Amino acid sequence: MQNHSFIRSAFGVLSTDFNSPEADQVLIKNARALIALAVTQKKIPRSFDNLNRGRSGREKGKQIGDALHHEIYDIAPDCRSVLVCCRAVTGNRYGMKTTSKTYFLIRAHGTGTRVTEASKALSAKAAKSVDNLGDAIAIVAGKKPYHSPENQIRKGFKLVKRIDEGSLVSVWDNSEWPIGKTRIEAATEDHSGGFYYYEHLDAALAAAATNTVFGDAIAHNRLVAVEVEASGKHYAHHNGKLCASRLRVVREVAMTL
Repeated sequence: MQNHSFIRSAFGVLSTDFNSPEADQVLIKNARALIALAVTQKKIPRSFDNLNRGRSGREKGKQIGDALHHEIYDIAPDCRSVLVCCRAVTGNRYGMKTTSKTYFLIRAHGTGTRVTEASKALSAKAAKSVDNLGDAIAIVAGKKPYHSPENQIRKGFKLVKRIDEGSLVSVWDNSEWPIGKTRIEAATEDHSGGFYYYEHLDAALAAAATNTVFGDAIAHNRLVAVEVEASGKHYAHHNGKLCASRLRVVREVAMTL
């Protein structure tokens, strides 16, 4: 995020940690103060947490009860506007479940706030698609157009192997990855579909040296790192691994030892 070091979750929620710059910590603090003012004026629901650890039977160790959390999805650079989600959750012996999400655009107005309900369909998608603070707010306010990430081409890197005939193939199933040809497969969050790649070459090369990531592929000497263009539906997994529904190999860039 330009000139900032916010952490954004897979759902679009902004946060900071102890390593975040002081300026970002202040922005979050001011955003929460604006949210608290809207609560005081009874313009958005008050947050609460009635979750407790179960002590016996199938509930033991599980979060039991209900809660409502305020999650920040965007902040204007001057912190006079905040996009917030009021997320209600419930927990029982089967686990945690989100029961509702309501998005609000809160603006500072005089000594108080002006609050409007924001589009549920657009708010999270806008937050996940932008790079700059305030852009998601501008989108839900109708001041900027929304461009679906599925229509954006992302650059990245993938590791493949070369077979005797010279073709590049997958280290997993030996399916061919010809340069310049787009492969298409529905991407899923549970690893059952789509094509994997890494945003940065260093991450791809590090994965090649890790048995837990590449499994038996570590046995292949001189893996080929290729640059790819990814588009369509996307999911982010651990260790920087990304999954896309459309992937095209652009060129060879390096080889592992």
